Amino acid sequence: MKKFLMAAVALICMTMTSVVFTSCDKNDDNDEPKKAEFTKAAVTYTVTSDAATLGLFKVNVYGTDADGNGFVETMSSPSYTKTVEIPVSKLPCTVQLYTVVTPLEDKVVTEAFDFNVQRKLDVMTLRSDNTVVDDKDHENGIPYFDNPAGTSLTEFARKRNNDPRLVIYIDANGNVTDQTKEK
Repeated sequence: MKKFLMAAVALICMTMTSVVFTSCDKNDDNDEPKKAEFTKAAVTYTVTSDAATLGLFKVNVYGTDADGNGFVETMSSPSYTKTVEIPVSKLPCTVQLYTVVTPLEDKVVTEAFDFNVQRKLDVMTLRSDNTVVDDKDHENGIPYFDNPAGTSLTEFARKRNNDPRLVIYIDANGNVTDQTKEK
């Protein structure tokens, strides 16, 4: 009888051990790593110029902020960069970049001058783990060299202000489409 009780106790102990180890097994479907979700769009506005251009013209930079509204800032140095993050809750959204130049003086120049304003709009959509969903960039701006003496700065600015706006559409899934229309 003592052997029978010992065998029964051993059997109960093995059964309990099996139950304990089985309950600690982590083969749940819920333990799979979560997929990274689309969370934001990072938009970088870059405008470059030179000291000679900024000596003749005020250059205003127009873009789209994190809420999808427009902003305007004046260049204070030959290099301008601004990055905004647009959360997925603000998408879909269209972002744009353009510049407006205004002569510092309304005059006709007495010597030839150079004009240089380069623009770049870069849009990258990102997941929560910072992997890229999609990205696009568009550059625009041709330096105008040797503008002749006798050129009206006001008329020259009017022509430059008709340069195309850089436009990129971001949909709710993080896909980006360049919608810039070159003239």
